[in-house]
Amino acid sequence: MKKALLVCAAVVVMAGLVSAPLAAATKVNFGLKAGASFANNLWSDDDGLEKTLVRPTFGAFALIELSPTLALQPEVNYLVTGEWWTDVTKFVEAYTYLHIPVLLRARLMKEGKVIPVVFAGPAISFLLSAKEGGDDVKSFYRSTDFGADFGAGAEMAAGTMKVIFDARYYLGLTNAYSFAPTKFNMKNRGFLVTVGLIF
Repeated sequence: MKKALLVCAAVVVMAGLVSAPLAAATKVNFGLKAGASFANNLWSDDDGLEKTLVRPTFGAFALIELSPTLALQPEVNYLVTGEWWTDVTKFVEAYTYLHIPVLLRARLMKEGKVIPVVFAGPAISFLLSAKEGGDDVKSFYRSTDFGADFGAGAEMAAGTMKVIFDARYYLGLTNAYSFAPTKFNMKNRGFLVTVGLIF
């Protein structure tokens, strides 16, 4: 019940964050992006032998202009976090999420061929699958994860569209592990690099 209330509260807050600026916005664009995620989740019992898990990531977003330099950017992304190490054989932990950040995006220049941007905002992620060494362990993990995205990028004009470059870090703020008999703690961590188009 508590988990359901948290999810509902997060959805309501995000809807409020998006709907108010949308009503006042002068321009709304949409975009698609794809790239790679480099994850190395933080476990309470990490020994330093864990290696970065590289997986594809992709998503869609809206760009809601608030002013010439500020915009709100809600997104829906496919994201895989995890890590891997070698223990006789390669052992992989991979957690697949529907990742939904709502970012405040600031252009550092009003115009130019290449415009640098910075952004940050809260994120909620919904667990789609959890695999450890090929085994399904989804029941051991929380269905939602809360955190923050922040990073920098650039916009470049391409005819009637814009090309965007995006480098960001996802910082999970809650313990994603929920198996009651143990006291382990796991937080999602991921560095994402993507290229996209704004239509």
